[in-house]
Amino acid sequence: MAYFRTSDGVNLYYEVKGEGKPIVLIHGWSADHTSFNQQLEDLSKDFKVVTYDLRGHGQSDRVDYGLTLNRFAIDLKELMDYLQLEDVVVAGWSMGALIVFEYIRTFGMSGLSSVAIIDMTPKLINDNEWKLGLYHGNFTVEDTFNVLTKMCNNWMDFGKEFTRIVVPYLKEEELEPVYERLANNSPHVMYAMWIAMSANDYRDVLEKITVPTFIIYGQQSTLYSKDTAEYLNSKIQNSKIVPFENCTHMLVLENPKKLSETIAELASK
Repeated sequence: MAYFRTSDGVNLYYEVKGEGKPIVLIHGWSADHTSFNQQLEDLSKDFKVVTYDLRGHGQSDRVDYGLTLNRFAIDLKELMDYLQLEDVVVAGWSMGALIVFEYIRTFGMSGLSSVAIIDMTPKLINDNEWKLGLYHGNFTVEDTFNVLTKMCNNWMDFGKEFTRIVVPYLKEEELEPVYERLANNSPHVMYAMWIAMSANDYRDVLEKITVPTFIIYGQQSTLYSKDTAEYLNSKIQNSKIVPFENCTHMLVLENPKKLSETIAELASK
């Protein structure tokens, strides 16, 4: 088990496997590094693959500070520096993609050779002028306050509701193992990071992405739409849309082989 200590004293769990061009995989909100177990095995045959647990998640420290996307981006930079990674392929799934956007806002393209954005929007909250956020344009600032109230009352009330929306094809008995994993999260981390996601707007960052970029999305995603992917494609130069057929927001787990192949293709550019 390997840990890296950040400049503000947080121990982050990470795994490194393979040699060659480095690939850093960033998991989403309420998940952990094991989301990318298949990619770690597949891609490490030809590349140096790094997975890690974000602060407050998985085996990393469950702290009550630094729970912002800016600090998560600093953690990423410090981990890359600690491991002496250069010319990095960075792939962010869901909230992980927002961390990539925040990294670019804060550090520019420093150290990056290519980017993968996996089923995410640059702006979570929808309004009268923006309809490409969460739930296909049907999630407002009022909704996020309602969600936060539900989380603060009982984290798992929202956790179960959200899971049923994300993977609507699973039967209740099939959802029980997912619920058990969700229950292992620290509720205060989940509140804080939901606020962080809701508060940020990365549309101004997109034109600053100058390296080859794959925009990956699930064609059956209940969270984000094809239109969102097309918007990202229109704003990011040298980008390509990669749809995952018959997949939801959970495409990382639903078609891990294709994700490995897609990231390998990106890393070869």
